[in-house]
Amino acid sequence: MANKHLPRQARAFALSLLLLAGVICLDSSKSLAAQGVRQSPAPSTVYGGAPMLPPGAVTVTPYGSLREADELDDYDTADFGSIADPFEPWNRFWFHFNDIFYLYVARPAYDAWVFITPHQIRGGLKNFFSNLLFPVRFVNNILQFRFMEAGVEFGRFVINTTSSLGLADVAKGKKAIVPIDPTGEDFGQTLGRWGIGQGFYLVWPIIGPSSARDTVGRVGDLFADPLFYLQPWELGAGVSGGLRFNALGDVLPLYEDLNSVALDPYLAMREAYVNFRRSQVMH
Repeated sequence: MANKHLPRQARAFALSLLLLAGVICLDSSKSLAAQGVRQSPAPSTVYGGAPMLPPGAVTVTPYGSLREADELDDYDTADFGSIADPFEPWNRFWFHFNDIFYLYVARPAYDAWVFITPHQIRGGLKNFFSNLLFPVRFVNNILQFRFMEAGVEFGRFVINTTSSLGLADVAKGKKAIVPIDPTGEDFGQTLGRWGIGQGFYLVWPIIGPSSARDTVGRVGDLFADPLFYLQPWELGAGVSGGLRFNALGDVLPLYEDLNSVALDPYLAMREAYVNFRRSQVMH
């Protein structure tokens, strides 16, 4: 009988977390539109003498989408800000935990998955997962008043679903009316477009880098994720975790490259995440 009410309790908890994090984010951040003064990079509060990269020295392009025309040496002309990091001891602990998890657990497991699974199956599952998350992208385009982009997302969803149940990205080669971000829109970006700042920096177990605003956004995206309503909830969580694991090939190379070239990987990851999310909000 208790298990019957778990989904309702989970949704109530998620809603409570959304409201609480919203208050925290609003109290601890300034409007993105109001940030007209150049900020200096936030140093480490734990390691005062830790090497700090120049603002914007680390930029992130979604893996596999780097274009030949992209300029990689013009970061000194960009106006990048910083982010508050009042919980750096907490964040560093979970950063090192995630580092061990991704490099020594997730990487070997994913390599084994790649070895035993044909790339056609892995690619099909990745396309299926992307197609399944269409409601998240569609709803957030609507909330950002990007109706043309929402129409493109809807058209892609219809084409891919009717032609292959989402297992093939048939619409990939079709010319769209307007260009859309291949990574899609999420509720964290929507809040940023509404003028809400990133708030403070956070690192979550397994999930990785985030912020007060993006933590609120992740909770909000749950309500548009079809797998959130799959019953029992353990099945939905398992399917979601499996599909995300299958997509690790887009994340691990970037993560490993950033770790290998940075003097202080924690600070580099923080800057890279903040700059990446800012570029997504402003695009």
